Amino acid sequence: RCYILCNENGKIQLSLRQSRLNPKSSNKVEDAEITCIKDVKKGQLVRGYVKSVTPSGVFFGLSTSLLGRILFQNVSPYFVQKHSLYERYLPEGKLLTAKVLGVNREENHVELSLLPEDTGMPCILPESLGLPRYDAEEERREGEDKEKREEFKKLKAKRRRGNSEIRIVTLQLELLVRFIPVVPFHHALVSPLLQEAKPKKRKICPADENDSGVEVFCREEEEDDQEEEDTAKKKSKLKKRSEAPRLQVSTGFTWDEDMNAVDVPVLSRKESSESEEEEEDLQSKPKKQTKKEKELEKEKMEKELCKIEAALMDPSRQPQTADDFDRLVLSSPNSSILWLQYMAFHLQATEIEKARAVAERALKTISFREEQEKLNVWVALLNLENMYGTEETLMKVFERAVQYNEPLKVFQHLCDIYANSEKYKQAEELYHTMLKRFRQEKSVWLKYASFLLKQGQTEATHRLLERALKALPAKEHVDVISKFAQLEFRFGDPEHAKALFESTLTSYPKRTDIWSIYMDIMIKHGSQKEVRDIFERVIHLSLAPKRMKFFFKRYLDYEKRYGTAETVLAVKTAALEYVEAKSSLAES
Repeated sequence: RCYILCNENGKIQLSLRQSRLNPKSSNKVEDAEITCIKDVKKGQLVRGYVKSVTPSGVFFGLSTSLLGRILFQNVSPYFVQKHSLYERYLPEGKLLTAKVLGVNREENHVELSLLPEDTGMPCILPESLGLPRYDAEEERREGEDKEKREEFKKLKAKRRRGNSEIRIVTLQLELLVRFIPVVPFHHALVSPLLQEAKPKKRKICPADENDSGVEVFCREEEEDDQEEEDTAKKKSKLKKRSEAPRLQVSTGFTWDEDMNAVDVPVLSRKESSESEEEEEDLQSKPKKQTKKEKELEKEKMEKELCKIEAALMDPSRQPQTADDFDRLVLSSPNSSILWLQYMAFHLQATEIEKARAVAERALKTISFREEQEKLNVWVALLNLENMYGTEETLMKVFERAVQYNEPLKVFQHLCDIYANSEKYKQAEELYHTMLKRFRQEKSVWLKYASFLLKQGQTEATHRLLERALKALPAKEHVDVISKFAQLEFRFGDPEHAKALFESTLTSYPKRTDIWSIYMDIMIKHGSQKEVRDIFERVIHLSLAPKRMKFFFKRYLDYEKRYGTAETVLAVKTAALEYVEAKSSLAES
């Protein structure tokens, strides 16, 4: 027993749920049925089936109308480089338990997780694969960052030791200045000592050429203590030092000029910016690889490239990503089959807009000489709009298709689309439009007759035949009646079909093509007596010998297959009599 959910487009969806089969049962439902996104809540554990594995994640079917997505980092705790591994352990249709991480009701999106800590189920990827975990990868990166920070600290400590040496030299210079008043103080006496004490990597400011030794002391002292003291304390220190008693030098040397020129905050900002730049340089520098490591990495990359090239050159390989389809359509831009497969790929992932974009791209790419290929894409776009679009978007595409293709073909394809999707009202309206616009086309009348007979409207079909005979020229009448009779045999009333054939053959007895069609149909649908009556009528007609030979041969083959030895002998006797009669007439 099973429960029928729906019957659409010739596909029947069934359910084996006990709650459907036995609605009065009091048993607890293990998996609550999900009909829409409102039935899904954040943190809920749900069961479903794997639909597909794509580059954007794993699509998970919660019901016939709702899909969820699982990002790769939420599939397993292991770091996987090749997504083909997921396809191996997550085949289509596999039943799994997942946890709902988030629900976006506006965009109809559901984010899920298969991680063991979320679902309480075992990991889908076994430990025997030896894959690295995501947390191990993060620990490795943290270790590398820690090593870089330690190297930076060591470099900073070396720099401080260099600054302490400069401080000792500047203290000695200050003592020289304060206790030798008779000697003129000039920067030329101090510069050789400073040059010896300065480290090689230190940048020289443009104002250093006219600075005094005291000024150097102040700069270096402030540079060393900038991380420990605030700017306000530095300024107060400078003020106190400037108030100390100064030496009286006879050469007119002025202390105020050099002391006021000191700008401690600017210097501290320069030093801090230099340290930040050095730190960024250390972090940005990649770790040097050895020659062996470089060779191994190069070999690994070459192997991966060889694998990719071999896979791309495999003719039996099916495209699995959008990039694969792009390569295929570039190699065969005029193949409508490839473009339709590309559209189906996006529709499988419910990406309707991308499928429309592919169709528009195909119409621009296919050469204008390939009319049938372009028509195939137009028909696919009409099908897409009929299934996923609105009536307005469908009509816009239909009007464009009529402009760029033969209008009759586009009308007929849209009628078939309506009929296949069970939109019979729209199909009938379109057929009425076609009968007005293409009344001289025999195929339009026959297609509408087939549509009516499939709907069981036999009386409407009889009236349509009368209209067709009035609208079409007389030379088409026999063919139209024959086609209508064949349709009646297949979908309508066989007796009425026989009557149509009999009346036509009575009026046109020498139309051997109609006799052949009538025989074929009666062999399939009639009795042996009716078939033998038709053969007997044909072999007694006055037709050309070549035609008579054809009918005698068919009659003989029929009796050999369905008759007896007596009936076969009777056909041969009739053929001999016909030959003798014709020969006697020729002699006379």
